[in-house]
Amino acid sequence: MFGIILLIILLAQATLSYTLFEFQHPFFIVLGILQLVLFFGSMIIMMRAIRNRKTTDYRNGFNAFGVMVASGVPALGFFPFGIIYLITGIAFIEYLGFGIAISLFLAILTGIIWGRWNWKTHTIEIPFENLPEDSDELRIVQISDIHVGSFFNKYEKVEKAIQQINQLEADFVFFTGDLVNNIAEEMLGWESVFSKIQAKKGKYSILGNHDYGDYVPWEKEETKNENLSKLIAIHKEIGFTPLLNEAVELKPGFWLLGVENWGTAPFRQSGKLDETLEQVPSDAFKILLSHDPSHFDEQVLKTDIDLTLSGHTHGMQFGIERFGIKWSPVSLRYKKWAGLYQVGKQFLYVNRGFGYLGFPGRVGIYPEITLIKLRRNN
Repeated sequence: MFGIILLIILLAQATLSYTLFEFQHPFFIVLGILQLVLFFGSMIIMMRAIRNRKTTDYRNGFNAFGVMVASGVPALGFFPFGIIYLITGIAFIEYLGFGIAISLFLAILTGIIWGRWNWKTHTIEIPFENLPEDSDELRIVQISDIHVGSFFNKYEKVEKAIQQINQLEADFVFFTGDLVNNIAEEMLGWESVFSKIQAKKGKYSILGNHDYGDYVPWEKEETKNENLSKLIAIHKEIGFTPLLNEAVELKPGFWLLGVENWGTAPFRQSGKLDETLEQVPSDAFKILLSHDPSHFDEQVLKTDIDLTLSGHTHGMQFGIERFGIKWSPVSLRYKKWAGLYQVGKQFLYVNRGFGYLGFPGRVGIYPEITLIKLRRNN
C-alpha cells in the first residue's frame, strides 16, 4: 500500500512539473523547479526530524511537514486533470487542474496561518431517559488532543481558547487524552496556562496514545515509566483528576468512568473496561472517557454505558463540513470520526481535537471545544 501511495505522489509531481515546463516560459519553469525543490527538500527535512522525536521543539519537522503538504497536495489535486490533458490535449482540462491546484494551495496556506488557531465551540444536547433528575441541564465541556508541544510557545493564542472554554460556565470539564506529543517536558511553561481552565464541580482527564511515550526511543524502560508518572502528576498540577481505569461517582446515581488508551491495532490496548465497570452500580447513569473512538464499536456497545466521549482522530485536520457535506480522509480509517453518533440508546461523541499534530494547520476541520448539555427525557 505504501509503495502504491508513493508511486502516485511521484507521478503527480512528474505530471505537474511536465505541464509547467511545457509552457517554456521562464516564470513557469522557475515555478516548476521551486515546487519540486520545496516538496522533496521538505520531505528530507521532515524525515530527518522524525528520527529524533525525543524533543520538546518540533518546529523543524512540523514546518517541513507544512511545506511538503502545501507543495504536494496541490500536485495531487492537479494529477487527474493533468493526465486527461496529456491524453486529450484539451487546454480547458489543464486550466481546470491548475485552478484546483491553486485553490488547494490557498486553502492549505489559510489552514496554517489561521485554521489551527480557529477554535470552534460545538454545542449539542443529548436526551436520556435514565438521567438523574438533579443532572438535568448539566453542562459538560469536553476537550481532547491538546498536543501542547505543537503550539511552539504561542501562549497568547491558547489563552484565548481557554477564555472561550471558561465562558461556557461548565459544571464539569473532561479531557480525553493526548496532552503531549511524546514527552512530559513539553508541558514545561504551560502549567499556569492550562490551570486557568474552570469548572464549577470538577475536572477529569484520561491518557491518550501519545501520552505513554511509545513513539520515541528510551534508553531504559524505567525512564519511560518515570516520564509517564511525571505526566500524570502534571494532570493533577493543572487541576485535573486523572482516571486510569477508574470510576468516580459525580452525583448520586451518576458515574464517570475513565480508561487508559484502548485502540485497534497497532495502538496500545491498556484500557480495562470490564474492571472499571465492576466499580460502578449496574443501574447507574454512566459516562465513559475513552480516547480512541474505535473502542466504542469494539467493546463499549457490549455494555450499558450511556455516553462515551472520545477524540484521537483530529478529523485528520483536513476535510469539509459545509453545505450538508461531512467528509475527511480519516473516515476511511474510522467510521465514527467526528461529532455525535447513536447506536440504540448509547451515544458516542468524537471531539475534533484542541491542538494539532504533524501538519501545522487545519483545513476545513477546525480545533474544537465541545459543550454537551444533558437533558432528562421524561
